[in-house]
Amino acid sequence: MAKFNGVDMSIIEGLVEQYKKNPAEGTGSWSSSVKWDNGFHVEAKVGDHAPIHVDEPKWLAGSNKGANPVEYLLSALGSCLSVGFIANASGMGIKINSLEVEVSGQLDLNVFLGLKEGNPGFDEINAHFNVDSDADEHQIEELVAQAMKLSPVKNTIQRNVHVQASLSHNKK
Repeated sequence: MAKFNGVDMSIIEGLVEQYKKNPAEGTGSWSSSVKWDNGFHVEAKVGDHAPIHVDEPKWLAGSNKGANPVEYLLSALGSCLSVGFIANASGMGIKINSLEVEVSGQLDLNVFLGLKEGNPGFDEINAHFNVDSDADEHQIEELVAQAMKLSPVKNTIQRNVHVQASLSHNKK
């Protein structure tokens, strides 16, 4: 099968058949290495890709060399939802002319700065799908539901995931 919505469906179909035969092959590790530069600026390295610059805005004592961590979190969610939406649309033969997922949430920096007790993270994140397609409303709603249901990033955010820390201390 040729590309549909820019997705090479033969690769997806091949993975589905491969994982049906051997489900263990569908489980893998993902990683990122983040190195501090200066101030709040860090560089995240993932695989062979160019480093991702992460920083805080100047009004929050950063140098604004990149988006901040929560903006990347929201971007990761929007990206994952977009991938899931397009994957499902392509698998169903639904042509998508354009897709934009707007993701937003509110944080209380008073908690982050230690000025009051509470949750320093998001209590709620909103994702709004802007879709241009000739598909009917029910099909588009189903694509949104599937993207939300199967998104690894959304499910990671929504579940109570245990985060472990380890330490190497190089004292000079």
